[in-house]
Amino acid sequence: MPIFLNKPKGFTPLELVKKYKREHNIEGKVCFAGRLDPMAHGKMILLVKEECKLMNSYCDLNKTYEFIVLFGVKTDTYDLLGKILETNFKKIISKELDLDLFRGKISQEYPAYSSIIIRHNEERKALWEWTNLGKLSEIKIPKKEVEIFSLEEIESNINLGNSKKLLEYILENINLLSEPNLKKFRVPEISKSWKENLDYIEFKPIIRKFRARVSSGTYIRSLTNRMGDILGSGAITLDIERIDLELKKNSN
Repeated sequence: MPIFLNKPKGFTPLELVKKYKREHNIEGKVCFAGRLDPMAHGKMILLVKEECKLMNSYCDLNKTYEFIVLFGVKTDTYDLLGKILETNFKKIISKELDLDLFRGKISQEYPAYSSIIIRHNEERKALWEWTNLGKLSEIKIPKKEVEIFSLEEIESNINLGNSKKLLEYILENINLLSEPNLKKFRVPEISKSWKENLDYIEFKPIIRKFRARVSSGTYIRSLTNRMGDILGSGAITLDIERIDLELKKNSN
């Protein structure tokens, strides 16, 4: 039977697997079905030993997320664990976000900092590795057709009333990564970027929360980036929680 666990924010899926194996004294293979970014948290599926052969049947599942969006900034990862590309924190968003623009089937490009494996010059690396090597302009980033079945705005329970509280929240969250991953995910550089942009200005952050039911392979942070592009303000995810995985009837 699949094992349902809640991945904490700051963990990679591989770290979650290692923790589960250690705590349950498992010597054999354990794999995960369906990845979550380090800054995302919520439901994941682990499979043990022979059940790992069934991984593909558990990957292609519809999912539901709740996510918090910060408007007024763009980063190279589309979330808070990214280097700031531009800020419009004091820009007044003058138009309402028409959520109908985001529902339905779309062709979604993989984020530059994602784990999809890309072959380039006879080498296979994750897209984020090619990005860090400065090879992004040489690679054709693939797209995937995904579907946003539903999207609605919901009440947010996060209270970040000023830029100081926002900075504290961001630094606290990105430093949840394990010591080995702090450098891998550029946390010292990212922290510096946020401090340089938030330390000396005062503003009230524009933050909204949404719930989306989506098909497998949908990147919520890419959806958020598109929201910011349409509004002209930029937008990133401050928090992503996977709250539901829809098992298929033939999944055992």
